[in-house]
Amino acid sequence: MHPRIPPAHVHFFEIITSEELNHHHLLRLYSFNVNGTAYDNHVHQYSGISGIRYGHYHAYYGTTGPAIALQDGTHFHLLDGTIELNAYNTSRGGALVKSKQIEGLITEQHRHSYTGYSSVGMSYEPW
Repeated sequence: MHPRIPPAHVHFFEIITSEELNHHHLLRLYSFNVNGTAYDNHVHQYSGISGIRYGHYHAYYGTTGPAIALQDGTHFHLLDGTIELNAYNTSRGGALVKSKQIEGLITEQHRHSYTGYSSVGMSYEPW
């Protein structure tokens, strides 16, 4: 008999990056789903692109810290890292052009760091 596999779930993050060149970016993301509990030290992968500011955005990706249990049996994860250089800025439905017109344009390549924590697990599959 095989042991029961814990349910798959995701976490939501909303983090503001460090300020560089007088601006920051918003990161809003859901982790990739993983089977795990509050007590097994599982981690999640994640990737995405930042919000657009000053005519540019950044890609990011990484792995969360291990599950941190709360008293009620739920858990959350810490997230920290550095986003990629702003080297892949292609048109996103006119959003880059609008941002450039409203805020100005920063073309200097740079990175931002980020640190934050997730929501508790959500979208659990039944088990």
